[in-house]
Amino acid sequence: MTEPLPARLYLWERRTLYLGPLRSPVRLSLAASRLLVGLEGEIRFRHCSQQQEASARTLLLPVGWQGTLDSGRGRVADCHLDALGFDHALLRQLASRQEQQAGSALQNQAELLRTFEALSQGDAPAHRVYERLDQILNPPEWVVRTAFNVDARILATLQHLKSNTAENLSLVSLARQVGLSPSRLIGLFKQQVGIPIRRYRLWYRLFRCTQRMTTGTSLTQAALDAGFADSAHFSRTYRAILGFYPSALLSPRARLQVFVDTAGQPAVQAVSSFKPAPRSPR
Repeated sequence: MTEPLPARLYLWERRTLYLGPLRSPVRLSLAASRLLVGLEGEIRFRHCSQQQEASARTLLLPVGWQGTLDSGRGRVADCHLDALGFDHALLRQLASRQEQQAGSALQNQAELLRTFEALSQGDAPAHRVYERLDQILNPPEWVVRTAFNVDARILATLQHLKSNTAENLSLVSLARQVGLSPSRLIGLFKQQVGIPIRRYRLWYRLFRCTQRMTTGTSLTQAALDAGFADSAHFSRTYRAILGFYPSALLSPRARLQVFVDTAGQPAVQAVSSFKPAPRSPR
């Protein structure tokens, strides 16, 4: 009997990538746009506003999308795209269909399937994986034809949030630092990033907590670091946003290879554990 491929989770500042079985079915409320590729078959998906589901091998979900995914527990490539939306702006031009408030059947589907399958079976260092990921998400010929502008004040706000993860910087403070009124910052941030400031801050805290858990931080401490009063609420929110419980990173019953980016240096590997969730509705 063939040994199953190890699941892998890559954590970088701009993007994340998971290669492994999708714990299906999974209900999501996205705080970042995502690209999903079914490595072993189509992914069924249904937006929360729809009665019928659709299916596709390649699926592009916009930030804020809410609904259910099911790959039949088959392996997938699941990539959180950049928070500012350039990846999504480029890739949505490649979507052959628009359904369930998502893009599907991307024009470069064959290349995506080949690339992610090779990455799931290979042993390239994480910085090489990122280089290959960048090539297929941002093909140069499409980059030059993608009109995309980011307000420098939103870039500065994002940096303030990232540099002060543990602090609840007030909206007034954030607005003052970039010379905007609080109401103007709220509107501009939502327009550019796609979600409110509070939700982005929560997503980024969960990202940071994931990094820390792979290097020894307990689930309870991770919950406190993310501003939750208890680990149960933290776990439910984590699952809704990222698609699996944080305890999956700590389970001794299976292996998950985790690659964590370190301050702009080549990513280094840490090894944690992964336990597929039961196949019960989420």
